Amino acid sequence: MTDNNNAHPPTIATPGALAALTVGFAGVIVVWVLAWVLHLPAIDASAATTLPILIVALVATNVLTLRAHPSVGRVKAGLLGGLVTGLVNLLIVGSVAVEQPESTDAMAEYANQFRSEAVLIIPGTILLCVIAGGIGALLARGGRARLTSRSAWLARLGLVTVFVYLPLIAVGGAVTSTESGLAVPDAVTSYGAVSVLFPFELMSEPRIFLEHSHRLFGTLAGLATIVLMVSVLLFEPRKYCKLLALLLFVAVCVQGYMGIKRVSELSTPIAILHGVFGQIVFTLAGLLAAGLSLPWTQLPPDEERAAAAAKARKWGWLMVGFLFLQLAMGAAARHLDRMDPPSPGASHARLTHAAFAFVVMFVIVLAGAFAIRVGKAGAGFKGIRRLGAGLHGIVTVQFLLGWAALGLIMTRKEPLEVPTADRLAAAAPIRTLEALVTTTHQATGAILLLLAVVTAAWLSRLARPRKP
Repeated sequence: MTDNNNAHPPTIATPGALAALTVGFAGVIVVWVLAWVLHLPAIDASAATTLPILIVALVATNVLTLRAHPSVGRVKAGLLGGLVTGLVNLLIVGSVAVEQPESTDAMAEYANQFRSEAVLIIPGTILLCVIAGGIGALLARGGRARLTSRSAWLARLGLVTVFVYLPLIAVGGAVTSTESGLAVPDAVTSYGAVSVLFPFELMSEPRIFLEHSHRLFGTLAGLATIVLMVSVLLFEPRKYCKLLALLLFVAVCVQGYMGIKRVSELSTPIAILHGVFGQIVFTLAGLLAAGLSLPWTQLPPDEERAAAAAKARKWGWLMVGFLFLQLAMGAAARHLDRMDPPSPGASHARLTHAAFAFVVMFVIVLAGAFAIRVGKAGAGFKGIRRLGAGLHGIVTVQFLLGWAALGLIMTRKEPLEVPTADRLAAAAPIRTLEALVTTTHQATGAILLLLAVVTAAWLSRLARPRKP
């Protein structure tokens, strides 16, 4: 007999809206990340260079995501997915469709005013994305029947949502590493403009670009969270998945509110809490994606594997607890160091963070080894083995990055300052190498925490096999 509370809906030949949403948001992630990299002030690629790269990347993404869709209805799914991509991309295209003043001083006059070319730019963007979706559908091959259920596409949508959060975390780390957190003076709007309509030309100032793009990625994450929550409430029968989706939505709202308060109140404690809570939101998205995955409910029970998992799960959750402590100390060190004057607690938090890294690494290596052993016990499970191996690889990279970041920070000759919007012109230049290393260290730490939480959750799941 099957536990009805854990049963998935029967296989459905045409997953419909879930496939279109998954394809659409997958395309959005690729386009946004590439556009962000190509428009970094140090690169500043022209439109003639950027547009072909984005179109080719979008088509390639559509080909890959549509391979899992059955051939029947694939073109429709591609076109609808392209429509989703085009509509969501308007969140960044709006910055090109508005008037482009020469400086932020002119924003009072030009804010939220569309150019005459907007009537071509907006529908043209949507049309290009729809065409890219159709081409991707025609080029795609595959369509495995067992992966075309509504549950399978909901699981993919959960995974895509996790990837939406990753650039938000990374760009947020870049904002802190470059002292860009106060480059935009208003907390809700951007120099008086609706955030999605902030003129592109004004993003040539590096700190404005980083802070504003972080807000845009936050908007995207919020939208993706709402879409996933509604999809789970409509199509997922399990109550704990629905509860987790609602909790994720509330957490995203709280995180956005903290971001607003951090800017409006110039609060360092809120900045620290904002940085820590952002990674908690990231791990919640990972937990939901794991719960929505097909193996979570379809993996056959195995007593030997369950016994091994029961012994290993305590190490998994100990690893998670230690990583949260390490995250809090790292966030405190980063933000206290940027106070004016720097807080004496910054050095203490940084050195404690560095020393505790040895303990954290030992626990992660041990937990990863236990996870690999669980994956080999009884009938085995490749998923938990890969998570264990991933923990070993990521923690090694993170450990090396941490010491590289510490070396750069300890040899810094001048104190840090987070310039407000009215002091950007006189601000010290961004220390590119230090910002790159510390941002990579912060983003890798977020990935490590995500893997740790998902590994611990899977060990707990495997330790309680479903009754036959």
